[in-house]
Amino acid sequence: MANIETGDILHWSSGPGHIGMAFDGRSIIHAQMKGNFHIDADQMEKDGVITYLSNSSKLSIFRPPWDKLGAGAAAKKAELRRVAELLSRRAEYGAWRAVRLLLGDSKYGPNTASRLAKYRQRMNGGVQPIIATVSCSEAVIVTYQLAFPLGELPFFIRLDGAHAMPSTLATWLGLNGWSEV
Repeated sequence: MANIETGDILHWSSGPGHIGMAFDGRSIIHAQMKGNFHIDADQMEKDGVITYLSNSSKLSIFRPPWDKLGAGAAAKKAELRRVAELLSRRAEYGAWRAVRLLLGDSKYGPNTASRLAKYRQRMNGGVQPIIATVSCSEAVIVTYQLAFPLGELPFFIRLDGAHAMPSTLATWLGLNGWSEV
C-alpha cells in the first residue's frame, strides 16, 4: 500500500489509462462509468482479500510540491477537497468525453481559459452542475484548475482537460515539479 495524501494524482497506465486524485489519506476520487465522479475507499475487501487502489504494478503516484506553500498547504488541500466535492455532486462520467480526449490539442489555450472561466463562474455562483460530464483526467485537471489560480504553477495544471489523456497528464506532472512517490 502506498502512503497517499490529499492532492496526490494517481495514474494507472494499463489499457488507455486512468486518473484519480487522493481525496485524503484513505480515499480516492475519480471519474468512471460506474459511479461517475465519486470517492472510493483506498482499502477494499472482497471475499476476505484486502486490496488497495493505491497499490498496483501499473500505478504511478505524483505529489505536488506542497513544501512551496509552507503553512498554506493545509488550506490548499482543504480547497482541493471542497472543489472535488462540488464537482462530484453532479458531474457524470461521459464515454463520449473519454473519446474526445483523442481529438483536439491538450495544450492550455484560449478555448480552455474560456471553458474554465465558465466553470469558475458557475462554482462561485452556486450553480449546479459546474461541469455536467467529465472524463477521469478532465475531472482531476479541472479540480486543480478551479482550486488554484493560473499563476500558481505547478499546482495549476496547464493542460486542456477536455483533450488531455491520462498519460499526457502523467507526463506533464513529471515535467513540472511533481515528484513520483
